[in-house]
Amino acid sequence: LVQLGLNLLSLDESSEMQRFLSAFKAAAANEEHRSPADALKACLEVCQLRTVWPPKEIPSRKFDLNAARLLVGGSVAEDEQWSGRVGNLVLLEGGRIGGQLEYLLAVRPLADDPVYPVYLQGAKRVKRVLGIPGIDVVEGAPLETAYAWTLSCAAAMDGRLYFDYIGSKFRCKALKPGRLFSGTSDSSFTRGRNALDGRPLETGVLYYAAERGEAGASASHPKCDLFFLTDDGEELVVIDVTGSASDKTVLRKMEALSKWVTEEQFELKQIERAGADRPRKVRGIVLAPFFDVEDFRPSNDAQLSVLLVRSAAARKLLGAVSQVALWLDSPQKIS
Repeated sequence: LVQLGLNLLSLDESSEMQRFLSAFKAAAANEEHRSPADALKACLEVCQLRTVWPPKEIPSRKFDLNAARLLVGGSVAEDEQWSGRVGNLVLLEGGRIGGQLEYLLAVRPLADDPVYPVYLQGAKRVKRVLGIPGIDVVEGAPLETAYAWTLSCAAAMDGRLYFDYIGSKFRCKALKPGRLFSGTSDSSFTRGRNALDGRPLETGVLYYAAERGEAGASASHPKCDLFFLTDDGEELVVIDVTGSASDKTVLRKMEALSKWVTEEQFELKQIERAGADRPRKVRGIVLAPFFDVEDFRPSNDAQLSVLLVRSAAARKLLGAVSQVALWLDSPQKIS
């Protein structure tokens, strides 16, 4: 309910909004003497009715100086990050503030802002994915697409991405489709090249894995969903995203990625001795925003070359898009 509190300060007075407020108040009043859990679920169901794609009530060409910062999220105390009036707010996990998702998908930064191209590219992909009827917005492609949007904007603004205690120098300038594998086997790895066009991987680009039927790809993409080269071109960072809350699923992903990263790192060392081109290092990241198992103990092999970022730390990287998890009674989150 607190999430809606800040949000309502900037909502319109249209007939649709009045119907929404009326329905929400009725659900919260709990006049049918249901349990508090049932009442809260009813409120969440009403909130889902408010999310219509694509947004119709907000001008599609409206500019907001704070658009990218509202997407990534920030602390109220970080005054220097905000420019002028900040509206359309929601309260995010951990006391951070962000923008209402509908609003963020409809506005854009100023055209001369370095974050402008990746913000628009990311928002376009998110709107396209969320427009698919019946799609689960906390699993698979939508989650990967959301991370591509927030991570690219964070890197464009700050020139660095942090995954827990590990930081990578990365100034993102573009969001592009790409493939590290020409097929689905480890042997199809194209080492340092984009398998879609055969060209060397570019610095300053966050690549999202092109799956079958996208950007000319003819197969699913193994090992990772996102990848990028650090600004010095020395390190390839590969990111696997999962919406699962299962320890077996998370462990399986960690072990598969760790095995490949370890083997590839060995190969790169051999090639480097022969005067190979960069990258010279591979780092693996698994993002599991809905995995909250406290006593999870991955094997040494699984942790060898892969960092697991989970629970609140992974949801923080989703920025304002993490509010989607609060709209839904998600089996991935509560199982």
